[in-house]
Amino acid sequence: MDIPSEQRKLTALFDAIPEKLRSNTRNTGERSIPVMLAGACYNGLWLEHNQDCFFACDLMPEIAWESIKIIMDYQQNDGLLPYSLRFSPFKVGVSQLQTVWPFARCALETARKLRLPEAEFAKIYDAGLRYDNWLTTYRNCNQRGLVEMFCAFDTGHDDSKRVRDGGIPNACPGAWAGNMPDIPAMPIIAADLSATRYGGLTALAELAEMLDKSRAAAKLKQQADNLKNAIMEHLYDKEDEFFYDRAPDGFRKYRTEHITRLFLNRVVDQELFDRIYIRYFTDVNEFFSPYPFPSVSVSDPSFNAEHPANCWGGNTQMLTLLRAILWMDHYGKGAELEEIMRRTLKAFLRFDNPFAQELHPVTGEPIGFGENYTPALLFFRECCKRLKILEKSSFL
Repeated sequence: MDIPSEQRKLTALFDAIPEKLRSNTRNTGERSIPVMLAGACYNGLWLEHNQDCFFACDLMPEIAWESIKIIMDYQQNDGLLPYSLRFSPFKVGVSQLQTVWPFARCALETARKLRLPEAEFAKIYDAGLRYDNWLTTYRNCNQRGLVEMFCAFDTGHDDSKRVRDGGIPNACPGAWAGNMPDIPAMPIIAADLSATRYGGLTALAELAEMLDKSRAAAKLKQQADNLKNAIMEHLYDKEDEFFYDRAPDGFRKYRTEHITRLFLNRVVDQELFDRIYIRYFTDVNEFFSPYPFPSVSVSDPSFNAEHPANCWGGNTQMLTLLRAILWMDHYGKGAELEEIMRRTLKAFLRFDNPFAQELHPVTGEPIGFGENYTPALLFFRECCKRLKILEKSSFL
């Protein structure tokens, strides 16, 4: 394919994105503003998709904010935030956590971007604080503030041995996230869920300062510092230079993309990040596959080379790529991010990608159910904007 035809194809795909995103919205009937769906085969709104709102808010600001507000509106009396709101029929999901970029952080950054009034920041603070209290009440058997994984879907890592080995069920017993399964593997302290709580605490501290709650801000900062120390002490393997989950009998050593969630939430300092990145994210036998980042290291024994659909056992996930924008620049990896973006766009040129959920980490072939997956649409859009693909002087 020559350069002009490449550019025409990418431009046509880019121009179609706003309408495709609008088709991924749903009016709930009782609210005047629609909310944004996950897209593809997912007829609902998921908490782990909250960064979709952040990246879409320049295109559809009211819908993006409504998609965050509705999560707060359906927060449970005990403080638990729903992991999903599904439609046809309507159902509030509370059987798992399924959270990655903290609700408080995403809502704060989206509200800042939209320049919302102070009253909205106060609502975020209240909801985020209640959720953190829920985590320390129901997912803190260790009494260190570290967050435990009770079921496979807690992390959103569907079909990954990391969250299945040991007989771990998909969802919590009784369809409530506070119920721990009665199995020998439990409780499992999760590195990524603990990092998500840390990121939430730092966001809450910022919100407290914005709202002139100086004493609360100081307390939240101390809690965050204590949690970071606990993560380093109990979940970091110095020899492997990797963060692992911890079961009662020790580390569960799976090298999965969960480590990027510690980057996302700024748990590691620059020096440690550089060591981890060089060791694992520049190696083609780890996470630097031809189409990065695979959801499991290519050389990890649990890597699934069959690449079935909706598999966090090896496939490169569009959710991972979209979130990478939120941490790679922070750690000085902007050039590397742009290289990943180029490779992803080349995969769209090589295959007729329907904006699928996943990519084959070696070939770049689209994988997944359905089409017009919201994170895929948003990541493609960010790639084209950042690489200035629509300008005549810029090519892959």
